Amino acid sequence: MNNQNIIECLYRIKDNIKAVESGQTDQPILDEIESDFYEFMELIKLFLISERDSYYGYFLMNMSVRANFYCRSIAGIKLNTYPPVFESNPLLLCGFKLKEIIFIICHEIEHIVLNHPAEMVKTNPTNIPEIFKKFNLAADASVNDRLVYEIETENRTFMTALEGGVYSRTLAKMFGLRNVRSLESYYYYFELIKNHNNPEDEENQNDEIDSESGDYSEEIITSENCGIPEDHNWEAGEDAEDITAVIREFINASSEMMDDEIRGLMPTHFLEQVRLINEPNKISWKKILKKYVGTINAGKLKTRTRLNRRQPNRYDISGEMSDKVLKIVVAIDTSASVTGREIAMIFNEIFAILAKRRYVITVIECDSEIQRIYTVRKSGDVQTNVAGRGGTCFTPVIEYVNSERYFRDSLLIYFTDGYGESRIPRPLTYRNLWVITGHKNELSVKDPFGTVVAFEDGDN
Repeated sequence: MNNQNIIECLYRIKDNIKAVESGQTDQPILDEIESDFYEFMELIKLFLISERDSYYGYFLMNMSVRANFYCRSIAGIKLNTYPPVFESNPLLLCGFKLKEIIFIICHEIEHIVLNHPAEMVKTNPTNIPEIFKKFNLAADASVNDRLVYEIETENRTFMTALEGGVYSRTLAKMFGLRNVRSLESYYYYFELIKNHNNPEDEENQNDEIDSESGDYSEEIITSENCGIPEDHNWEAGEDAEDITAVIREFINASSEMMDDEIRGLMPTHFLEQVRLINEPNKISWKKILKKYVGTINAGKLKTRTRLNRRQPNRYDISGEMSDKVLKIVVAIDTSASVTGREIAMIFNEIFAILAKRRYVITVIECDSEIQRIYTVRKSGDVQTNVAGRGGTCFTPVIEYVNSERYFRDSLLIYFTDGYGESRIPRPLTYRNLWVITGHKNELSVKDPFGTVVAFEDGDN
């Protein structure tokens, strides 16, 4: 590809930007800028892939592009649609030099690959503006330091670091910090600055834009009337797990397009992120069980053992409790996978979750074959001295519950270290949850027909 095409396209955009800034905001000139901008972005994709063998190009290939002349963000990746959208205000982005533009594009891709949108939701679930600003600073410092390192050590001279960008040294100066390490995660920088005030905040207070609002101005935004650009309005939603799922799909789709050589060129932190984001979900199995239990509708049964919620002082009025009996199947891999201590802990948590519901728990102990089946209705029924310590097979448990219609509306929870068959029959239970114990959070089953999570002793 002739790189001159990129430069010529960018200069056409720049010439039209000058016209807009001089007051020519009629639709034809905006249409011309938009058309050239889409061509420019396609040329950038081809440049990164064909000329530089850059993994960034493959990530960019898995996005659509949208020009928005009314937003205050230079660029950002929107995750609330499929495929993700690289949205930019060309009047702001194309004011930079070509290598700086590529730096900005790679900067936004890094944020997504490192799962910063989900981490932001976890860090600031109540959308406090001050926390939002400090998260942005911390995330930008982490990303920008890494890009500068790539430029200097990997000879990625097709991009140039931005003057006035946020780096680890910037945070040290802004917050009066000493010994700030470079090339650290956003979390390291956020912990450093979260309890410090930025002296520049008061000076910039009148010019700040509420980045969380996501509102667009009714006037065309150029560098002359932008003020402080909006930063990282990812429009990703409010559920960190859902955001991570979208990013996981994006990362995997991009990675599958690369050959082994290109994938091997990715920096270590990218490769580590690909591995981490594909690990079994670390959300607590207890939270998932609570969610599953909540999806089962239950009727109401009058009872004298509970006070009426609306009139708690009237002892003559009956309260209500669920009249549906929850059926839980707890399958325990006894092949040295689950200890007696863990079994006691598991059932303590299950009893707490089911405290306000009527339930029957069927316990199935299985190694290479079923060793014992018994029913639990109270804590005293639990047996922690598990039977059998042979090899592991999951199929006997699945075949057993499938053979009994009683289990059709039950919840199946399988506690195992994950090592067993690669294929199993489809469980005919209502919901299925695999909880992987030990240090290896892996499951040998290719299609588990349910959710797979890690067993975490410290989960709340």
